[in-house]
Amino acid sequence: MSVATLLGVIPAGDRMLLDTTTLAAYLDGSEIAHPVARHVMEDLVASGRNPAIVSMITVMELLVRPLRASPPGHHTILSFIRNHPNLVAMPVDLQVAQDAAFLRAASRLSPPDALVVGTGLAGQVGHLVTNDRKWSAKLVSMSDRVRVVTLSDHLPFP
Repeated sequence: MSVATLLGVIPAGDRMLLDTTTLAAYLDGSEIAHPVARHVMEDLVASGRNPAIVSMITVMELLVRPLRASPPGHHTILSFIRNHPNLVAMPVDLQVAQDAAFLRAASRLSPPDALVVGTGLAGQVGHLVTNDRKWSAKLVSMSDRVRVVTLSDHLPFP
C-alpha cells in the first residue's frame, strides 16, 4: 500500500474520527504504524485536507501513560490536543450521549466504544481512522455511515 491508496480511501474534505491507536502511533515513533499515522496527522489533518476530531475517551486514554510515568508529562499530550491544526477534541454533550446510547442499544458496544463512535456521529465524520482491526467488525452495521480505515492496511509506507 502507499500514500495513494490512503488518499484514495479518504477523500479530501471528509472529516475523520481518530481513535487512541492512531494518536498513540503518531506520538510513538517506535510504533510500526507510525509512518502512516504521521502522514494522517501531518499531511491530511494539519494541512486542512481532512479535519479530524477525537473523543474525550481518547484524550483520557492518551493521558494515562504520561500521568503514570511522570505527572507533568501529561501537559505535552494536552498541548498536542489543544494546538494541533484542524484537530478538535469534542466534549461529551447531550448529542454524543444520545448517539452513544443508540449505539449501545442497537449494537451492544461497550460504553467507551459507544462514546467514541457517538462522538464521531455527532461530529458527522465519514471515517474512523484506527489501528485496531476490531473496529471493522464492531461497525459493520454502520459501514454506510462511518468507514473504518486501518493504518496497518497501508503498510509498508515510505
